[in-house]
Amino acid sequence: MSTEVSHRRQIHLPAIAGALLLTLVVVGVCGALGWWQWTRSHEQSISVAPEPGVELAEVLAPASPPGSGIGRQVSVSGTWADADAAIVPGREVDGTPAEFLVRPLIVDADLTGTGEPATLAVVVGWRASGDLVGPDAQPGTVTLEGYIRSAEQSMPSNALRDADVDGAFFTSAVSVAQLAQVWPGPFYSATMVSYEGSASWQPLPPLPNTSSLNVQSLAYSFEWWIFGAFAVFLGVRWIRDNGFTPIDDGLDASAASETVDDDDTRKDDA
Repeated sequence: MSTEVSHRRQIHLPAIAGALLLTLVVVGVCGALGWWQWTRSHEQSISVAPEPGVELAEVLAPASPPGSGIGRQVSVSGTWADADAAIVPGREVDGTPAEFLVRPLIVDADLTGTGEPATLAVVVGWRASGDLVGPDAQPGTVTLEGYIRSAEQSMPSNALRDADVDGAFFTSAVSVAQLAQVWPGPFYSATMVSYEGSASWQPLPPLPNTSSLNVQSLAYSFEWWIFGAFAVFLGVRWIRDNGFTPIDDGLDASAASETVDDDDTRKDDA
């Protein structure tokens, strides 16, 4: 004869409820403190002005990746190339549909850092869409100030307007790859946005200030949230170990065996 011993667990609801309540309170406090530190890190952020301008050759060389030169303010001297300018439609400036004017600037060999001249695509300015205006007459040799901007990817030209503009052509993007098919090379791999503008083309807005977050408060916010996650782990662990007590429904196996043997002996004697 075999004896089956079953086990059940007694649930301690008051202990579990207390542990859950304490865990929720701790998590709520940690979450609130973390959010407060997160908000504080943004409220105490510092406005950082763009770095002062430098010579173009210090941050960008022809036919080289722009790297950290993107967004740097620069100055450059050169000569406008004897080539048509590019008009890039489909843009927007301060909510106004706009077109950009891009011109090729030949940077002198002694200013490129490579010993040979190179072409820099310069975004001269913008106008509201629909105005068929070409580049203004400007001196051949100029000195410009502005900032370095990433060149755009080439785009299909199917949607361009079929219109003639004196001294200019339409293109779909400020793409060095596309402009290199029209203008003389070698090329800089990035473009420059000029602060000067011209008589018919307004300059694009200058580089805005950037914000530097309060790193200390930002780190504290993550610390509080980690504490809250650890409180959840401890609460679950405590409930698992202390919220349930095993209950043995059967007799001890040896005692049950002895009882069965005594019953069999009595039956034999009878």
